[in-house]
Amino acid sequence: MNQIDFIQLLSLSSLAAHDASAVYSAESPSQCGQIWRPAGDGPYPAVMFLHGGCWSSAFDLTHARGFCQALAECGFLVWLPEYRRLGEPGGGWPGTFVDVTEAAQWFWTTWGVQIDQDRSFLVGHSAGAHLALWLNRRQQGLDQCAQDSVVPWRQVLAFAPITDLEGYGQGSNSCQVMASALLTSAQGISAETLSPRHLLMAAGVTVFYSPVDALVPAEQSLVFAAASGCELVEAHEAGHFDFIYPQSTAGRQVLNYLKGLCNGR
Repeated sequence: MNQIDFIQLLSLSSLAAHDASAVYSAESPSQCGQIWRPAGDGPYPAVMFLHGGCWSSAFDLTHARGFCQALAECGFLVWLPEYRRLGEPGGGWPGTFVDVTEAAQWFWTTWGVQIDQDRSFLVGHSAGAHLALWLNRRQQGLDQCAQDSVVPWRQVLAFAPITDLEGYGQGSNSCQVMASALLTSAQGISAETLSPRHLLMAAGVTVFYSPVDALVPAEQSLVFAAASGCELVEAHEAGHFDFIYPQSTAGRQVLNYLKGLCNGR
């Protein structure tokens, strides 16, 4: 199964039921999230999943719930945080970036004893993959607070990531327009600060991409991989949303990849 559309993804996710809701900060209603806890006793392999949606308040975490439930059914403890997005107070720079940082800190502080650190993964899709790669930064010159926020994930997986905001923001589709707006929100801050391709990575990275992705061109992944030396996995004929649709070919591929990492492959 290939070329899943957003409506199909929403339909699947509407049936997903999480185990708990949580608030990780008190500044905004968007600083919350959902937890899936697998069967059995911990410590568990764990995933923090950052959803996409063009960094826009028009898209929330709802569409990612089906994928997160599938991860839990595979035995993962899953944290799906919401974050402030463009179009709501505090969205953009720095609020969006502060939120994903605080969401990661909350997950480790609250659930750390239940997390198997050797099987802990930071995963993101599209704009969420951009945020995951940014969160996985290790760059000289960051202040101490930012350095302390870098969590030692075992591996970072980025599905159809947006890695070059300047280049991507020159396009005209709705997500590209939002990339430009994200950069505009950071007036006075260099684009390199927001684009993960300019940052050193703290944990190993695997990028999944499709050469026929209509929303995020494959070039965004290929250039990043060439610069970073990360592992690059091509999903043949996959649509942009296939990576987080568990029944699609690409969805099964990424779930099997994560399970393989847990089994030492």
